[in-house]
Amino acid sequence: MMKYTAEVLLNVGTLCFFLSLHSIAPYISQYAVALGSDEHGVALLGPALSLTAILLRPASGYLADRGLVRFLMLAGVGSAAVAQLLYWVSADIMLVYFGRCLQGVGTALFIPASIYTATLVGEGSASALAWRSTMIGLSMSLGPAIGGIVVQSFNYKALFATALTFLVISFVSNLTAFRGLRIERRGSGGNLADIINYSFIAASTAILAYSMVYNSFQLFLPAYHKSIEVDVTVTSTIFTAIAVANFITRFSFTAISRRVRYHITALAGFVLAISGIALIVLDPSSPYLLPYSVIAGVGAGFLIPSLQILAVLGTRDRSRGLASGIYTAMFDLGNLVGPPIAVSFGSTYLESLKVVLSLSPIGIVSLLAYTLIQRRSPIHRG
Repeated sequence: MMKYTAEVLLNVGTLCFFLSLHSIAPYISQYAVALGSDEHGVALLGPALSLTAILLRPASGYLADRGLVRFLMLAGVGSAAVAQLLYWVSADIMLVYFGRCLQGVGTALFIPASIYTATLVGEGSASALAWRSTMIGLSMSLGPAIGGIVVQSFNYKALFATALTFLVISFVSNLTAFRGLRIERRGSGGNLADIINYSFIAASTAILAYSMVYNSFQLFLPAYHKSIEVDVTVTSTIFTAIAVANFITRFSFTAISRRVRYHITALAGFVLAISGIALIVLDPSSPYLLPYSVIAGVGAGFLIPSLQILAVLGTRDRSRGLASGIYTAMFDLGNLVGPPIAVSFGSTYLESLKVVLSLSPIGIVSLLAYTLIQRRSPIHRG
């Protein structure tokens, strides 16, 4: 019973942590513009967060393997909270950059440790990871809507205060959960050799490819709509449909997570997610944008939890923290390299998206190769 309560509290803490991220994500660039930043200044907001996250995530995962998950998760929430305070008091773009760096530190500390902790609670590691993924999907659906309502009704400072409130709830929930968990402080672990296996390599390659495509899509499609003066509700509808379909699929996946082959759901999810995005890019004025968005969201809902399970549970217990750190850093790496590659070879927003879509077969090939190599999934389902 105590372990079940800890799992619920950890899920609440995870939900609130990601609500703080997703509630401000669509509006931080608008805030930068309001502070007088130009296009180049706005473009630095993404790398400011991703670069610090990439540098720290493997170290965070390494420390998680040594029993420091409680410190890492609480320090991650605290760092993200300080970032919100910096946003709130900022009078120019420089403090916003510092805040983004601190937010990157917070995600780097929290995410690998929370993935590792999820493998220690619940009736089974796979189902616990699936529930964690569902919480993130829920935050992706609710966060932008909550942020939009707060900004429209009040102002940006109220938005950051709301995000800070979510983080306070996350801190209390996680702190309470750890009082019911016994985490062993290990003297060894975090062995790089443990994670060099087919499932980890396939999952990491696939998440890198997906991140390059999706983060470029998230950046360039709104810019394209703005350039041709498409009504903002069209853009909002696309990303809301993706987020809602993503959440519903993740929730459904959680219910069947013990009865599926994760490499199969990952491959199917990747194909669906990329197909939905490609259909939107190839015909951005199509009357079928809504179903295309649903296809992309359903694909992501199968893809993300499947890849996470492949990457983490395909690794020995002693090195799952390090596996989480390196695997999740691949998503940040995709955010760093995808958009620059796209704009280097594409002269327009749509051409740039087509360039980055041409890189997506990397993920399909990696997952297909793993599917052909493995006759049986080595993932522990209990």
